[in-house]
Amino acid sequence: MSSLPELTDDAVIEVEREGGLAFIPGLRGARRFALAQLPQPQKQRVCQVLEQALPLGEPEDKAPQIGRSDQRYFRIQISYATHRGIGTIVLLIPEQVAPPELEALWRDGDEGAH
Repeated sequence: MSSLPELTDDAVIEVEREGGLAFIPGLRGARRFALAQLPQPQKQRVCQVLEQALPLGEPEDKAPQIGRSDQRYFRIQISYATHRGIGTIVLLIPEQVAPPELEALWRDGDEGAH
């Protein structure tokens, strides 16, 4: 994926960690960020992390090898609305190449901005 869509206050971002051999609910927890509900510093943080992680991801439908075996990965879903239209992007990023900021965003959620 080469570029992030324009993220306005209508955008909603969901970050999950999935995969692995064993199902452990604590490892899968999803974080949801509705940009309209975030204070400006948190909104900037979320957008910066996405800009950093985006080049490392593959669209979900073109990444069948991600999530096989014991490999964990981050699943990022971006739902957005701009003056050009609405859409949803789903990316998969293998955990071993994900930037630490993405893991922190998933782990800490809103708390990482304070």
